[in-house]
Amino acid sequence: MKPQVRIERLTLQAGDLSEQDARRLADLVALALGRLPDRAVRPVAAATVDVRPETGANLEQLADAIAAQVADALWVEGAR
Repeated sequence: MKPQVRIERLTLQAGDLSEQDARRLADLVALALGRLPDRAVRPVAAATVDVRPETGANLEQLADAIAAQVADALWVEGAR
């Protein structure tokens, strides 16, 4: 059975990005989260992640890094 994950609100503080790029980043993060492998998740009321972009990283790479950190905050340790 596929784990059920619901994100009610995703807030990004996007630093120096334009509003258009920040909105695009939010869309890309949502898509990246949807591509993550199925794993057991634990209930979390809120999670905060801090991702520092690599020099020269594009929005897609930044979105993937954010999604990976969110996944780390939600996944049950050792579950596959």
